[in-house]
Amino acid sequence: MIAAGSDAGEPDVTRLREAIGRVEDPEIPIRLADLGVLRAVTVDHGRVLVTLRTTRMACPGRQKMEYDIRAAVAAVADDLDLEVVWDTAPWQSTDVSEAGRQALRDFGYAILTRAAPVCPYCGTDDPRTEGSCGGSPCKVPFTCRHCGSPFDAVAGSLGARQATPVGFSSRR
Repeated sequence: MIAAGSDAGEPDVTRLREAIGRVEDPEIPIRLADLGVLRAVTVDHGRVLVTLRTTRMACPGRQKMEYDIRAAVAAVADDLDLEVVWDTAPWQSTDVSEAGRQALRDFGYAILTRAAPVCPYCGTDDPRTEGSCGGSPCKVPFTCRHCGSPFDAVAGSLGARQATPVGFSSRR
């Protein structure tokens, strides 16, 4: 969501939206917005506030995501005051858009929910887990019992959302 300020001297919000919307996850070629990581962008009086929510608090890609957001904003207008806020509410599989779900399937990922993940290659739901953590904290490795293909499932918090998320920020 991008909310624009009312000041006539505001930067081109459409261009900011497009630039920030093209930023991808550092590990999976999927846009942060489609993955449900990009939560909000607010532009007001020359200030840009970007709210992100990682799939896992221990995500090693946080610094790269923030760097890429900063680069995207600077490419549009390098004179803006940018603040990146990390929302600590738990990410859930329902945060992923339909385009994001398709992108994950296209790249061989499933989404881990309370049900068994569906193999992104053959569509069956009878995988064998290969451990509790894959190449990063947000991935769980599986092997499909039907087609034998290995795949990772993106795993976020399976708990309920907090009513009032607490966040912390990083300013430039």
